[in-house]
Amino acid sequence: MVNVDDVTSDSETDSTEEIDTHALITTLYSDQRKTKSEEGKGTKSKQEYTLLVNDLEKKFVKKKMKNYEKAITVEAKHKRQTQQEMNELQRDMKYQVDEEKADTESKIAMKKDAIQSSDESIQPYEDEQKICKKNSKN
Repeated sequence: MVNVDDVTSDSETDSTEEIDTHALITTLYSDQRKTKSEEGKGTKSKQEYTLLVNDLEKKFVKKKMKNYEKAITVEAKHKRQTQQEMNELQRDMKYQVDEEKADTESKIAMKKDAIQSSDESIQPYEDEQKICKKNSKN
């Protein structure tokens, strides 16, 4: 099974879980005689914070979806490669003696198990993608 975090190469950590809740709402105390106020830098309304959090969650879900897609792609590639190896072993069996055939049959069984394992490891990623898509529509 491929770890989603291992598949991705970017080391960004912008998930909403990792954002400190105190970072969203901060209060600065200063001597206002010495500070200049800038236009648009005032306190945000509850609605603006809600939109900010929603945007962060959307970005997080999009990143998660990309990671799942990458993991599925890696597993599918591994599955195709294993299938090709198994097909080559089956073709080679035609020209082998009985002792070699027994060894090849065990190798083919191992390849079938690896393919089944790839299918089983892809399924959770696909399920998570469906959940993410469903939640993003709501």
